[in-house]
Amino acid sequence: MRKCIYFLVFIGLAPLLFGVAQAANQGVIVTVNDIPITTFDIDQRLRLLKILGDRQGVEGGRKKALRMMIDEIIKISEAKKYKANPSEKEIDAQLGQMAKGMNTDAAGLKAKLQKQNIAIASLKQYVEAQIAFNRILSGKYQVKIKVEPADVDKKLAEIEQDMGKKLNAIMKDPRMKPVEVYTILEIDLPVEIADDAMLLQARAVEANQFIKNFKGCGSAREAASGIFNVKIGKKIDAVADKIPKQLRQALEDVGPGKAMGPMRGPTGIQVIGFCDKRVVKPEAPKVTLPTRQQAEIVVSNEKYAAVEGKYLAIMRKSALIEYKDPSYAPQ
Repeated sequence: MRKCIYFLVFIGLAPLLFGVAQAANQGVIVTVNDIPITTFDIDQRLRLLKILGDRQGVEGGRKKALRMMIDEIIKISEAKKYKANPSEKEIDAQLGQMAKGMNTDAAGLKAKLQKQNIAIASLKQYVEAQIAFNRILSGKYQVKIKVEPADVDKKLAEIEQDMGKKLNAIMKDPRMKPVEVYTILEIDLPVEIADDAMLLQARAVEANQFIKNFKGCGSAREAASGIFNVKIGKKIDAVADKIPKQLRQALEDVGPGKAMGPMRGPTGIQVIGFCDKRVVKPEAPKVTLPTRQQAEIVVSNEKYAAVEGKYLAIMRKSALIEYKDPSYAPQ
């Protein structure tokens, strides 16, 4: 009888023990109002941010992704208190708008997420939290984000000044200075027996014939007419400062449109054609200032972020946040 009681007690505890083991396997990082966030959830969120084009979110790393998810659970929990949480229909409608912005539809967006092993639930939580928090701000806290024309003017001026500083820094970079570039062409007259003096001498004579006929790199094939087995390479651009001084001086002595040689090469006799030299100035990056509408969106987002921080701090005080992994806890 006692064995049966023990067995029944074990059966009663089994689901609880299984749940604990399952959570451990998933790597629970934190619980927010008893809702767990796992390492798997964080992985999914980082992949989601990549798809959404949130570069700052991705660069913020795992801690920032976790903080974002904690805040979302708090926002949704707070909205539920006041029955301000959105319906499935409203969430789906917002997903449809997001899909449209990505030049696809809801099915296409879902397929895109599945391809990256992202559950649609991850995106739905992201969207639900946004809608819920907007309702809390406008309902409970009576917050209205208003952007004045003067705010937009100031933001445009800031962006223009910032872009100007960055452009100046780029233009001062040594890599943006004009450089002299030599274009050369390697011509090889190979010999079958590398150390055969007679063959090398004969090929040198043919090389001199080639040099005499050479009238520029465009005439290389014509200059090789009647000469057996001439290998004409591809044009090579070389920055003047990187060319050995001796070779550079030899090219200058010959001049553009001429060939220098003959000389001993790896496979026989070699000639170098001097195609031309020119000064190359890297193109300055094109700077496009945002439109007034884009600047207005930036200002609106900044105002929203300031308000979000203020009221989230209030909400966090009443939330039960328990870090299971201390390395993720705020310092």
